[in-house]
Amino acid sequence: MKRMPGNTPQLTPSGSRPDNREIKRLTLILIGSVAALDTVVIGAYYALHIPDKPMKTQQTFIAVWVVLTLLVVTSLMKRIRKLRRRR
Repeated sequence: MKRMPGNTPQLTPSGSRPDNREIKRLTLILIGSVAALDTVVIGAYYALHIPDKPMKTQQTFIAVWVVLTLLVVTSLMKRIRKLRRRR
């Protein structure tokens, strides 16, 4: 079977597809965002003296943290998956 000229992926000078660079960039943003969120939340955890609060307050704090992390991860993963499907 003969390849059509327009069906070959275009490579950048570094030899990778443009989508690969964007996926790597978004992955680094994902990792950095989660690390930054965790840093801020852990700081708030101790600044607000959450360990000294009742168990229900601690659980609520952790639940909010988990939901925020989930929002960050799912929003960025949607963008990464969208790029991967285009390949």
